[in-house]
Amino acid sequence: MIELELIPMDGKVAVVLPQVVVDALQARTGDKLYLAEMLDGSYRLARHDGRQVERMELVEGEMHEDDA
Repeated sequence: MIELELIPMDGKVAVVLPQVVVDALQARTGDKLYLAEMLDGSYRLARHDGRQVERMELVEGEMHEDDA
């Protein structure tokens, strides 16, 4: 598990990502990242656009249904 830090920035709250996370996401300064709530209540951070995240949620939901 990787710990993230929240810091104040221009009247908002920013999340500080360790370089290992930035590298794993293949992200760069200025990129947009997407935080998707999953069906089990957890969150997934992705560099993909919102539609791709929605598709991942659908696939995950179908996988859970197959387990039942």
